[in-house]
Amino acid sequence: MSFSSTERARLAALLLELGPDAPTLCEGWTTRDLAVHLYLRENNLPAAAGMFVPALAGRLAKASAKAGERDYEDLVRDWAQGPGRLNPVRLLDRQMNTAEHFVHHEDVRRGDGVARPREFSTVVKEQLHGILRMLAPRLLRRSLSPVILHPTGMPRIVAADQRGVSLDGENVVRVSGSVGELLLWVFGRDAVEVLIDGTASDVRRSGL
Repeated sequence: MSFSSTERARLAALLLELGPDAPTLCEGWTTRDLAVHLYLRENNLPAAAGMFVPALAGRLAKASAKAGERDYEDLVRDWAQGPGRLNPVRLLDRQMNTAEHFVHHEDVRRGDGVARPREFSTVVKEQLHGILRMLAPRLLRRSLSPVILHPTGMPRIVAADQRGVSLDGENVVRVSGSVGELLLWVFGRDAVEVLIDGTASDVRRSGL
């Protein structure tokens, strides 16, 4: 199984174990809200577009309300099965879901605000590093100072470097930790184990 598929199975099991009213790191969301989000983004693409297109926000809200009325366990199990054979999302699982499933799994695991880092294989860490390298410049683009990420044992990643600051330059923010913890951090999660060296208030973590 791919890491995305494994995380889907683990997240589904945890959602069922905790029930619909457990807290998550997604502000204002319970586990039921998260289950609705996961289900709609794969199984109702017109509604899911409302996550990115303001004009479709009403359609998303209506679909979310309807999905939220479903039996929670049935909803989670339907999502856990993955997209159907004719669903185009099925062909994009790794691209769409590697970060999505990892981050949201941790949102539930750490719903009480406690960091619980996990160890991963070299293959998985390389996948997470590739995602971090791709997304960090976008998620940190509004930062007031360059941000240099130092994932343990892996190549550094520089973001928000509009001025071409060198590795030894001043006025930078350096953030160190395992690649998984850094990925969660750039996605705006604070229940993580990272070390920040520099002016943390200069960092602006934003959504895609």
